[in-house]
Amino acid sequence: MATTATTVPAHVPDALVWDADFDAFTAEGRDPWAAICRLHDGPPIRWCTNVAYGRSGWLLTRYDLISEAMIDYENFTAERHGMIADLVGENVRLNPIEIDPPAHHGYRRLLNPHFTPKALRELEEAVRRSASELVDKFAGQGGCEFISQFAIPYPSYVFLDLMNMPRAMLDQFIHWEDGIMRGADMAERVKAAREVYAYLKAHREKQLEQPGNPLLDAMVNGEVDGRQLTYLESMGMFYVLYVGGLDTVYSTLGWILRYLATHPDLQERLRADSELIGPAVEEFTRAFSVVVTHRNLARDTVFHGVQMKAGEEIHLPLMLADRDPSVFADPHRVDIDRKSRHIAFGTGTHNCLGIHLAKRELRIVIELFLQRFSNIRLREGEEYRYHTGRTFGIEYLPLAWD
Repeated sequence: MATTATTVPAHVPDALVWDADFDAFTAEGRDPWAAICRLHDGPPIRWCTNVAYGRSGWLLTRYDLISEAMIDYENFTAERHGMIADLVGENVRLNPIEIDPPAHHGYRRLLNPHFTPKALRELEEAVRRSASELVDKFAGQGGCEFISQFAIPYPSYVFLDLMNMPRAMLDQFIHWEDGIMRGADMAERVKAAREVYAYLKAHREKQLEQPGNPLLDAMVNGEVDGRQLTYLESMGMFYVLYVGGLDTVYSTLGWILRYLATHPDLQERLRADSELIGPAVEEFTRAFSVVVTHRNLARDTVFHGVQMKAGEEIHLPLMLADRDPSVFADPHRVDIDRKSRHIAFGTGTHNCLGIHLAKRELRIVIELFLQRFSNIRLREGEEYRYHTGRTFGIEYLPLAWD
């Protein structure tokens, strides 16, 4: 790729320019984690000429710098033109992901009580039932294609239960999710996004007429700064719950099951002592941090000696933070005895609202598969397929078991 003046601003030093396609670079070889971690060998701050969808921007490669940028919302803002605004045709922001403090705090106060470990205990039975129902469909077949038969529908089931929506909507939600996340072109993504937005809008209207679900009540009738949420603020919450747990949960599950399928010794250890599954979830989410998030520069600033300008993008690959060899000894080794201080769910004000729900979902799946099946392995003669991009995910994972 030829570097052009339009992709490298004058204030960017030549030594920091990385003339590359980030997505293509991370997809080289059979292991995207090894591919992306080659960036640890270079500068901790780079200017990438194609960091995302043909756009150029800054790229941080170290745990400490990524953590600092996530915490410093005054310089590195999450507020930008809404991620979904163009897709759905309304000026809506994912709420509270795309809103900085102090407004962020008011929205989080409405939602946080419904995502505490105590609050989620009431949802656990439904989550377990969802997982079991999916497994029952293929349990006697000696294997499955894990992604399509389990990892993708599972978080959709959880969302439907959380939002008090009928489970009969599962196939439709999976169809919409596939269109938004993996649509062949922008027209397909827009169509899927607008259809799900229309459904969420109708569900919100129904809640106005027939209140009763505490979480939905908070998103429809909640108050911030002494006033009721506006329509767009409310819809931003509905949509953030729809997209929040779908792609990341399914992607993380794929990497976890692939690892377990290639490490029978760890399978046996976790079967023998289920108390180790909690620590294993922490280590799995460190080793398989799947998200590349980003911020925009709110103002001109100098960050660790590097001049940055207002409006520039700064990309934060969480997998580079959580496999940083200066923080984690032997970072590519999965060690469930490790005391992780990872940031797979973010850090600072914008840390993941659904962190406790996501960990619970992952733990339930690991428990269930280890209880139901022995000798889980990759199907002989087949290969898994993956993608990189804003989320590192497995697209095809053929499993077999006894």
